[in-house]
Amino acid sequence: MKSLHIALVSPFFPLKGGISRFSGELREALLERGYRVSAISFRRLYPRFLLGGKPVYEPGAPESGALPLIDVLNPLTWVSTARRIRRLKPDIMICAYWTGILAPLYLLLQRLSGSRLIVLMHNFSSHERLAGESLLRDRFLSAAAGVAVLSDHVARQVSEAYPGARVGTFFHPVYRMGGDVVAREEARVSLGIREDGPLLLFFGYVRRYKGLDILFEAMPAVLNRYPEAMLAVAGEFHCNEGEFRRQVVRLGVADRVRFFPGFVSAERAPLFFAAADAVVLPYREASQSGVVEQAYGFGLPVIVTAAGGLAGQVRDGLTGIVAPEAEAGALASGICRFLAGRGTIPYSQHVEAFARERSWTVFAESIGAFAEEVAV
Repeated sequence: MKSLHIALVSPFFPLKGGISRFSGELREALLERGYRVSAISFRRLYPRFLLGGKPVYEPGAPESGALPLIDVLNPLTWVSTARRIRRLKPDIMICAYWTGILAPLYLLLQRLSGSRLIVLMHNFSSHERLAGESLLRDRFLSAAAGVAVLSDHVARQVSEAYPGARVGTFFHPVYRMGGDVVAREEARVSLGIREDGPLLLFFGYVRRYKGLDILFEAMPAVLNRYPEAMLAVAGEFHCNEGEFRRQVVRLGVADRVRFFPGFVSAERAPLFFAAADAVVLPYREASQSGVVEQAYGFGLPVIVTAAGGLAGQVRDGLTGIVAPEAEAGALASGICRFLAGRGTIPYSQHVEAFARERSWTVFAESIGAFAEEVAV
């Protein structure tokens, strides 16, 4: 292993979101591997009005040690950050990418710092439509020495669009549970859930592409076979919460659905995973999902649709269930298949074995080796 100095540019805690958590874990894993890592974060990512007035910082988030240098809305900070990176003289710069909004920023950082660049591509395209995104991405990737992706699905997208790109295909590592273990009964009491039936969990930001409406449409068929089942929805709504509440009333399943709106802090999240029997991700589209790996960290199986790279995160019938379509009937069948087998299939054992294969240690070793090759 070469002693490598990496400039890691990404959101970090205390900024909210899965990418902040991912980057913090990656930094720690790379440091443990013996790499030198300079973590560079953001002061501001989006205009406040785009967030609906919601807070941008995660309450109780640990300090990351990253330098909060970049304001996406202030190009002067782009220039000063590029100069800072140039003074650091890293062997390689890794930039976390999930939206075309960041392409001009990262292109300028690469040009002004003179650093060799690896794009850590969480998503190939933005979840929200962005005019001119493909053009922005073209210019940005033309400056990259390598592209690191977290699923075969994104690897195919990159290779088809940019046949000459140097692509390293990796995986999203499992987030290990931290803190004290919470008993199932204790977690349910804390959440105000008194029933003892199987509990399904939808967790994370609620956005249209995540298909919560599809899950609600599937619930009548699930409850017809398993009337004791429940669904908990825990997360911050970035679309109309009222529409979803009206939908469960219209479908006649409101008494079996519990809403827990609002951002779920790291301290409170273990309650939901401890209380649940499985996490359900009914996404219409996805590159991959950190919620899958968070569930695995708590030993929970996951029920997903075969959207994008999600199916690659689940071993069907072992670590969870893959519904073939993002459609209510297919999802209901998948949920019922899980509920029928949960007494006989040792899901938790399969999840634990899978988690060992997808550890942060293994991931840091693999992406570190890729960075060493690209840095030459």
